[in-house]
Amino acid sequence: MMKQYTCMFAAMMIAACGSPESQQAAVKNEILETSNAVLATIEQEDYESFRALVGVPLEEIDMSEASLNRKFRRICEVYNEYVKEQPPVYITDSVSTYNKRVVFVPVYSGRGLKGSVGQVRLMLLFGPESHYKYDKISGIALHVFNHEMNDLPLPDGEIPAP
Repeated sequence: MMKQYTCMFAAMMIAACGSPESQQAAVKNEILETSNAVLATIEQEDYESFRALVGVPLEEIDMSEASLNRKFRRICEVYNEYVKEQPPVYITDSVSTYNKRVVFVPVYSGRGLKGSVGQVRLMLLFGPESHYKYDKISGIALHVFNHEMNDLPLPDGEIPAP
């Protein structure tokens, strides 16, 4: 009887030792799936589907239904202007001020004249895991950076990929 418990305990310990990596992989996979779903709603300009992917009460992120809709329309406009093919999704290990997991989507990166758009990226926030699952986002922001100095445009072949 004692031997069975010892074997069972050893098996549980072995399973637990491999578990953190597999749990992290599962979390990253879920975040990636949700991120791709958000990008699909932006590409299709489908606000209703996007809204279904927002997992927090809007008051918590200081938004109303109308302001979230305006933000979504602006993101769609910029995203569709600059994206030629679906950009990669970078799941970072960093967290925001409110312990939300940060995901970056580089939409555009290039060179141009002073004041022109130099870089566009989308930031998606997830969690915190203790409050919200990773199958929905808990925040979204569009970052547009302009060139601060005069750079002559480069030929297409030399423009860094987003």
